[in-house]
Amino acid sequence: MMKIAENISWKLLQDKIVAVNVETGVYYTMNATAGIIWQAIADEKSEEEIALQLQQAYPDVAREDIAADMNEQINYWKAEKLIV
Repeated sequence: MMKIAENISWKLLQDKIVAVNVETGVYYTMNATAGIIWQAIADEKSEEEIALQLQQAYPDVAREDIAADMNEQINYWKAEKLIV
């Protein structure tokens, strides 16, 4: 199960999530879609649950596109060590 790394501090501000790596000082601003994924990870949801949540939020987007975009975002966050 994915989780937010311990060295990451984050907060929901208006409709965006801002995350800061407290060790490096690098910060990240996430749009609403990335925010859905981030909050779901914080809520310890599985990738399948996250994909279903995104499908509900964006019913006109093909499931394959949602899965591909979600995986790309998750892989980026893993590379940046925001999630483990």
